[in-house]
Amino acid sequence: MPNLSIVPAAAVLDATLDHTHLRVLCAIGIHTDAAGAGAWVSVKTLCKEAGVSESTVHRALATLQERGYVRITARTGKTNLYEVVLQGVSPVAPGGVTDDTGGVSPVAPKRPQRTTPKTEGALKATSDERAIVKELWALYPKREGEQPFIPAERAIVALLRQGISPFRLANAIRGYERYLTHEGWVGTRFVRTIARFFGQEEHWREYDELRVFGRTRDEWVRSGQDAAEFDRLVAQYNDTPR
Repeated sequence: MPNLSIVPAAAVLDATLDHTHLRVLCAIGIHTDAAGAGAWVSVKTLCKEAGVSESTVHRALATLQERGYVRITARTGKTNLYEVVLQGVSPVAPGGVTDDTGGVSPVAPKRPQRTTPKTEGALKATSDERAIVKELWALYPKREGEQPFIPAERAIVALLRQGISPFRLANAIRGYERYLTHEGWVGTRFVRTIARFFGQEEHWREYDELRVFGRTRDEWVRSGQDAAEFDRLVAQYNDTPR
């Protein structure tokens, strides 16, 4: 579960929004990137995370979209794409901060201060770890925008030192690329950075579906193969408990 939710400060200060609106907005903000974009999440998930009914979510989304706090891109047959608008939103009085002319100005969120973890020195990559990082880096799908190497290296090295095998990390990348290809998002800004994919939010686990000769365990069994043989082959390449 992510430890942050991206929401505009203007929404918090907007007295016309109630706690339900804010809970739904925060639920969306769990799934966005740092700029508030790239949240493809189902209404069912928003219901669960916000603790409200589906009809309540729909009403809250309509209000948030009308007020300009959320942009929604409907996609027929697929999960809608949500974007939390962090800039350019003017909350309705009495929310917000009154300027010298008596109008209401949006309050920009404070930029989080970067802190250097105390363990940063301990995560300096060895030559073997650096070789693995470079292989995973080359395998990762391309994206529009920056792709910082150092944070990516730290995230991957941290997982390697937890005992996660390179096989599982590469497998997660392939699963993520299949998803992006299906959605038509390879090479776009909706591709997560490697640091975020493998970092504290651990998005990689969502795509860590082990395959043998291109088949998942269920597909392997349905084809008439022995499940024990699948497990044996998986164990041959990956001895990390799941």
